[in-house]
Amino acid sequence: MNIEKVSHYAVVFIAVLALFVSIWQVRVGHRHNQLSVKPYLDFHIDQSDSTLHVSFSNEGFGPAILKELTFEYEGVTYPRLETYLKATGEIDNVRMMYNYSRNTVVASGSEKLLVKLKGSGVRGVKVRMKYEDIYEKSDEFQFTF
Repeated sequence: MNIEKVSHYAVVFIAVLALFVSIWQVRVGHRHNQLSVKPYLDFHIDQSDSTLHVSFSNEGFGPAILKELTFEYEGVTYPRLETYLKATGEIDNVRMMYNYSRNTVVASGSEKLLVKLKGSGVRGVKVRMKYEDIYEKSDEFQFTF
């Protein structure tokens, strides 16, 4: 084998290696971009002055777009907060309430009130939120109050 053939093989090998490195860099960059706008939902429960205050927030870097928000209590799923409150007799305890619709945007750094109820007892309601990020990647967040 002469030196010229070895040189050609080395050039081809380096070109293929450069192609793989380029593909890897694109994948790493894409993953970085997705993580840099990923929402991170959290919940907050405050019990004071015989009032239960329930809210949620987005502590991530990008917006969360709500796709579905349901409430489960004692094995029954309710599609809206108001429906749960009426069915369980809690509607008279409401001091403030918000019903969020499909495609509600929860901006990064924002906090959204869910409900303020008279009486500080925890009810055992499971809140389930399905949401998407701006890359349309679905995720789910749930908590109980």
